[in-house]
Amino acid sequence: MSSFRQRLKRIYVVVMMRIVGWGLRAMSRVDPVVRAEAAGFPDGMVIAMTTLPDGPAMVLQKIPGGGLRYLGGTLPADTGLSIRFKHLDYAFRVFAFIESTPTAFARARMVVDGDLPAGIRLVRCMYRLESVLMPRFIAVRGVKRYPADLGLGDKLGLNARIYGRIALDLVTRS
Repeated sequence: MSSFRQRLKRIYVVVMMRIVGWGLRAMSRVDPVVRAEAAGFPDGMVIAMTTLPDGPAMVLQKIPGGGLRYLGGTLPADTGLSIRFKHLDYAFRVFAFIESTPTAFARARMVVDGDLPAGIRLVRCMYRLESVLMPRFIAVRGVKRYPADLGLGDKLGLNARIYGRIALDLVTRS
C-alpha cells in the first residue's frame, strides 16, 4: 500500500481518536447513560486507546464526580486500562465503521491490558457516543445493538448539548 494512503489513514485515526476523546469527555457531563457508566471507573483511573507500534493514541482519566477528562494523545507510563490496536489498518477499520469493535476483538485485532470489566464499560460508552453522534445508518455498522429508546428528538437534543459542551471545552481548555 502506498505511503500516501497510510498517511491518510493515520490522519483519519488521529482525528477520530480526538473526536472520541472530546466526545466522551462531553458525554460524561451531559448524558446520563455515559455518566452512569463512567461513574463505575475508579477515580483517577487512566484509560488509553492506542495503535501499535507508535500511535496515534487517546488518553482519558476518570475524575471525581463521575466525569472523564481527555488528556490528549500522549501515553502515560502507567494506565489502569489500555486498549491497543495491533496495526493502524485495524484501528482504521473500526473508526471508519467498516468493522465493529466486537468483531475486531473477536478477530484478535486489538489487545486489552488491565481491568477487563472497565474495558467493556468503555466500549459501552463508545457505543453510546456512536449511537448519539452518528446517523443511525452509520452507527448500526459500528455498534453491537442500536439503542431502541434513542428517538430522533432525544438524539438531536443530546447532539446540541454534546457539541455545545465540546465547543465550550475547546474554548475554555478546562
